Amino acid sequence: MMKMTTNEVIKRTERYLRLMRFKYSNLERLSRLNMLMDYYSSKNEIMHPEKCSTSIECSEQLSSKDFKLPLKVRGIFLTEGRPKKKYYSAEELEKSTKNPINQKFPLMLDHKDTEVGQIVGGVDKIWYDKAIKGIRWEGHINNETFARNVLDGIVTDVSATIFSASVYDINNGLMGLDLSFKELSLVMEGAEKNNSIEVVV
Repeated sequence: MMKMTTNEVIKRTERYLRLMRFKYSNLERLSRLNMLMDYYSSKNEIMHPEKCSTSIECSEQLSSKDFKLPLKVRGIFLTEGRPKKKYYSAEELEKSTKNPINQKFPLMLDHKDTEVGQIVGGVDKIWYDKAIKGIRWEGHINNETFARNVLDGIVTDVSATIFSASVYDINNGLMGLDLSFKELSLVMEGAEKNNSIEVVV
């Protein structure tokens, strides 16, 4: 008589149990099929195959506004006047456009100027326009979502973060001198009534 080790006995037992489970699971499936057959036989109904057709849908963007990033934009962000507390004169605005630190700064979202993830592009150039007594700007947007929002005319306003010295003037009240610009933001509505952003065609 052949002696088996404990491990061999366990392996054989496990193999036997797997075979039995397989056998009874198949028997259970067959018994269910038999039940279905009996059900339809008792109702004198003939089983017919049923064909189901499906269609696969895929999205298609129909925008006619094809563009490539970066999207070139331009506009106005400050004109002579008092958008909030300080009055900015035409002379100070013109002087600010010649300041080297104002030649390039970030284009951001909603003045979140401490969050690098809110930078969507940059202001590349500013200059003074005597006709409007204000500052015009050109820049670019790197983010596709906000580029499309500008293209679609959903975002139309910008707003600048301005650092300046303060002085009181008898004619204009509190005035801003020696302007420097930290960032320009895309906003829903800016305090400066003449601000704007548009695509460079």
